[in-house]
Amino acid sequence: MNLGRTTSKVTIASATYGVALKAAMRLAGAFLNGATTRQTVIILKLPPQADERAYEAAAGRLVKSNPNLLGFLVIRADVTRRGLLDVKTLDDALVLGRPLVILWPLGIKVPIHIVAAADRIVDVRSVRPFHLVSAAKEVEGRLLDIGEATRLLEYPLASVFASMRAGRSTELVLKRLQAAHLSSDIPTAGPGLDELEGYGEAREWGLALAEDIRAWQSADIPWSEVDRGILISGPPGSGKTLFASALARSCGVEVVATSVSRWQSAGHLGDMLGAMRKSFQEATAKKPCILFLDELDSVGDRATFKGDNAQYSSQVVNGLLELVDGYDRLEGVVLVGATNFPEKIDPALLRAGRLDRHIAIPLPDAETRRSLCRRYIRNDMPEGEIETIVRATSGLSGADFERIGRDIRRRARRERSEITASLALQVLPPALKIEGERRRTVAVHEAGHAIVGIRVAVGRLDSIVIARDVPRTGSAAGFAHFVLDGDVERNRQTFLSQIAMLLGGRLAEEVILGSAFEGSGGEGSDIHKATDLATVMEVQLGMGESLGYFRASSSADLEELRRRIPAVRERVEKVLLKQWKRARTIVEEHVGVIELVASQLAAKGRLDGKDVEQMMSAKLRERSS
Repeated sequence: MNLGRTTSKVTIASATYGVALKAAMRLAGAFLNGATTRQTVIILKLPPQADERAYEAAAGRLVKSNPNLLGFLVIRADVTRRGLLDVKTLDDALVLGRPLVILWPLGIKVPIHIVAAADRIVDVRSVRPFHLVSAAKEVEGRLLDIGEATRLLEYPLASVFASMRAGRSTELVLKRLQAAHLSSDIPTAGPGLDELEGYGEAREWGLALAEDIRAWQSADIPWSEVDRGILISGPPGSGKTLFASALARSCGVEVVATSVSRWQSAGHLGDMLGAMRKSFQEATAKKPCILFLDELDSVGDRATFKGDNAQYSSQVVNGLLELVDGYDRLEGVVLVGATNFPEKIDPALLRAGRLDRHIAIPLPDAETRRSLCRRYIRNDMPEGEIETIVRATSGLSGADFERIGRDIRRRARRERSEITASLALQVLPPALKIEGERRRTVAVHEAGHAIVGIRVAVGRLDSIVIARDVPRTGSAAGFAHFVLDGDVERNRQTFLSQIAMLLGGRLAEEVILGSAFEGSGGEGSDIHKATDLATVMEVQLGMGESLGYFRASSSADLEELRRRIPAVRERVEKVLLKQWKRARTIVEEHVGVIELVASQLAAKGRLDGKDVEQMMSAKLRERSS
């Protein structure tokens, strides 16, 4: 919090800010007779792009130079290094009993008691052409028309004020601004959206956005018609950062890229909040612009905050919400948030008017991997060799392809050889072969899922699949695919049957092979999924032994509930144990058909669901005859 200061020399910048402030103060009633004797308190909320100290200086000069405003004390809301609003200085100013003009920067929430003390709270408008016209006339006697001012304000304010030097014609100022703008940081290297593969809905959204931005720049549509925020999610390496730069290239605009970890590295909470505001201000100065916010989940969800850090974390979320809400009023900037874990983001950030559009970017499918092979490895590679690489790269991301492509070209240069599938396979991470005893284990596991699922009527078995090899990236070696009837309303028994099916694979290993193998447990495993499903039944769907509702938006939330509330953990374990016994009984009754299905699956790699049902029916007939 600082007292207003005056400057020794009036500049175009200070005069422009003064015009904007004067209009806001007039709207707030500061010029009314008796305003200074009634201890009037006015809060002026600064625009998102505001140079806070420049506005403070302009306000101080305005008060001292205007007889109607003499007596007003100008102060600026500020935060301490710990990120807390300096409420004491505000309260001290209120106690003085003087009329106050409080400048309130974007991103700082106004406390309730300050709101109660204020006579008026008014938004200071962003700089408009007529503000610049008035300032130019006051400071230099320069006669700008509205058209020239409008053209000037197409560029960042800092550049405009720096270029409007005494003696320069408006034509020369515009030429300098245009030259500086053409040499700006619009990303040039790399693909545009039309060249990207595997981005699906995100790519189509981005291409439509580029058309809208061009229409807005041509004044064919207002900014209110342009999408201003999107959240993109996907696993690490799926190309979220590449999407942001490609989007900027397609839109012909700059990109300001930042991340939550970069904000956090600024220091104390106050420094972090300041870094957040600086990123938004930088994007505003470069508009039209893409503001890319990476690692958005690191901000957190206020519903999960506990302990000593809860207040700190809540202030970070609140500060970001203030910035996003204030930013919504601006023209020319699109927010692109990125995360690996969308379920960890505070729901308030995803509400309408904020990042309300969410598009997931998956890992590349087979068709996308073919395109990535041509882009990053070799464009004219024979189809047969491309298919070899496609099969060997399941589970790899677009970023993996870019890195592998560099490695392959480097090896080809070093060995002075042609780029072939054989060379590519030498560079790729070694695949895990699903053969021998490992193949039999996977086959028994998937057959267990299939037979238990059929017996408990969890859905229609479409197929069972087992791979020949998988990348060493945690990819599943096989799966049993059940199709659930979407028209059937799911009840408690439906969920219990699904839990039994999930446990069937682990039990088949134990009963037939005599031991359970890795893959059945751990994060993301069948047991993990069954445990989470049982927890959801108990605490969210009203299907448990006792009534009650707990909010949980992720697997981590469910795990926390089980850890923190013993009663929930006990009820979940009871459900799992009952379905474990149910599934084990089915496996023990159908050992013969599970072994038959596993044998056929290991040999063929894929079985149709109807074939599995026929094998099961045949075994049942043998038993009954």
